[in-house]
Amino acid sequence: MASSSSRKPAPKGSLKSDSVRFEAAKLESLFQVLDAIAWLDAPSSSEIAQFAGIDPRTAGKLLKNALHLDLVGPMASGYVLLVPYPYKGPQEQKEAAVREALVRYPLLVSLRQFLRLGEKIEASTRKAATLVGISPFDPDALAPLLRWAQTLGALQADLLAEDLVDAAASGKEQRHKSDKTSRVAFLSHSSADKPFIRQLAADLSANGIGVWLDEQRIHVGDSIPEKVAQGLADSDYFLIAVSEQSVESDWVKKELNGALVNEVERRKVHVLPLKLDSSKMPMAISDKKYADFSKSYKSGLAELVAALKAKIND
Repeated sequence: MASSSSRKPAPKGSLKSDSVRFEAAKLESLFQVLDAIAWLDAPSSSEIAQFAGIDPRTAGKLLKNALHLDLVGPMASGYVLLVPYPYKGPQEQKEAAVREALVRYPLLVSLRQFLRLGEKIEASTRKAATLVGISPFDPDALAPLLRWAQTLGALQADLLAEDLVDAAASGKEQRHKSDKTSRVAFLSHSSADKPFIRQLAADLSANGIGVWLDEQRIHVGDSIPEKVAQGLADSDYFLIAVSEQSVESDWVKKELNGALVNEVERRKVHVLPLKLDSSKMPMAISDKKYADFSKSYKSGLAELVAALKAKIND
């Protein structure tokens, strides 16, 4: 084995060590953990366990797996979501969020390539692990990952992440045909505005509007189209909370740009900013009509709900 000074950096989606081990845990409990992180402010492991109503040891196992998959990330005080997540969404939407993370996971990307070449699953896993730098190879350590991927349909040999996004966009068209009043809002926000977002998510849900929560965590250098996740493609509105906190964030300064807005609108998602205070609208969305919460939450909510329930012209 090469010395630590000569090792290549670990690929995104894996631990920095050469060895990766997934813990055996029920997939159903993972959604309880993600619900907790979506709703709480950078919760600790014990807070997540209490909120989810699960054993702390089980919560720890699920968090370890979620960290591997880049579903969540660590902060000084606890954990944060790294992916869009439908806190009050139906089970199929929650499964879709995890499936997308699995499909994007570098080990499974390589594994599917070998499956497409006609390799058996055992050989594909071993070769993919070698390719992404997992050494020594321990099939038992990866078995829980494969079980989750198999359950959620993330091991199809020809499956790509963009297929999920395209399928979500098609699903939106079918949803509109079967229920013309159905609305889904993708809510992008700074973590500093989470108290406002929690209230808004609850009020939108009470008004029959589906909500995906997404903290602004697109990183510099990431592909904009790649970050247009299936949750956004399935949404009718891209709501952006604009406040003193958010306009100073790297996400707004660097990643909220014309390329992102154009890609969102190409997916037939309407961009609708939320004005939380007297902050100036970022340039990329300065021409968009916004819902004004700066003077009154109640009037801002009424304005927003009316806009969301208005007829959508595709």
